[in-house]
Amino acid sequence: MVATGHTAVGVIVGTIVYQTLGQGHLTSGLIITGTAAITLHYLGDAIPHGHFFMTKDFKKSILPVITFDVLLPVLVFLSVIYLKNGLGEKFLYIMFSIGCSLFPDVIDGLIYTGVLKAKSILKIENDLHQKLHWHDRDFAAMPLGPHDIWQVIIILIALYFSIL
Repeated sequence: MVATGHTAVGVIVGTIVYQTLGQGHLTSGLIITGTAAITLHYLGDAIPHGHFFMTKDFKKSILPVITFDVLLPVLVFLSVIYLKNGLGEKFLYIMFSIGCSLFPDVIDGLIYTGVLKAKSILKIENDLHQKLHWHDRDFAAMPLGPHDIWQVIIILIALYFSIL
């Protein structure tokens, strides 16, 4: 899944858990939110999907990827949610859920760029993430295409949830 899709899943999960458990159950609510968001990250990566940026040397395109596929969508979603709801528990649930939904890719990115070393639990997570990812390490990723309509639908649902 593109990071925008993972961010959208975070918005949906955070909203649903807040509406179901929020208002007074912050600790258990955030545990459930984080667990669901991370689990759905892995499930989303297992579905064949395209990517925004297709370069042989991904390290050269890391800044545009981080800017346009991670930071910009997070900023847009959180801004809309803040303007609609303010800085309350709902905002916290959604922000935490977005962070958890992006967490496996953040770990992979930090390992890929050499900031973190793939040792112990980080290696286990990285190996699991790569095995669950439908194209694995040894296969080229696909560009975005008509097969990605499911990602667009998730993003549109998250936009709807943002204005609830």
